[in-house]
Amino acid sequence: SSNGFKSSTTLDKDTKNEEFKAVRNVSFSHLQVREYEVTLGDNPSVSSGAPLSLGWRYKPQEKISSLEGDNYHTSLCYGRVRRSMSELIMSNQERTTRLHVEANVSPSDLRHALLSTRAARLERKASLEELRNEVMKKKEDKLMKERQAVRRRRVGIVDGGVTVSESMLTL
Repeated sequence: SSNGFKSSTTLDKDTKNEEFKAVRNVSFSHLQVREYEVTLGDNPSVSSGAPLSLGWRYKPQEKISSLEGDNYHTSLCYGRVRRSMSELIMSNQERTTRLHVEANVSPSDLRHALLSTRAARLERKASLEELRNEVMKKKEDKLMKERQAVRRRRVGIVDGGVTVSESMLTL
């Protein structure tokens, strides 16, 4: 189609259940890649150092690749290998270098971001600790109530036994 998007629906027979199921396929004719600026982030989940973020500005020259034909399929299947999670993680040094070189972040701004993310991490840690304490307190309260109920039942049995015993003696 003119917009580079194709969609089709076919019916496939499920041999086990003798039912027909709709199988939907979507394909695209081209791929556009935009590169955005790297900026100093504010996400405190970073393990160490300053977090990176994507800015709003991007390079005006977009990369456009055809997705049709054998070239794309071959490069997708054989030319690229999916990276592992450890390969996707950037070290503190890599992030700092990118911020200095690509984003022109000053040492002062970097220091401020480090202090901010550290403070946010400490707040999160305190909040989680408070939540754990609340959960433990609720569990302790529930356990105490259960113990008191068991004690009441035991006392009732003992008192009942004493009352029965006394009434038997008075006969």
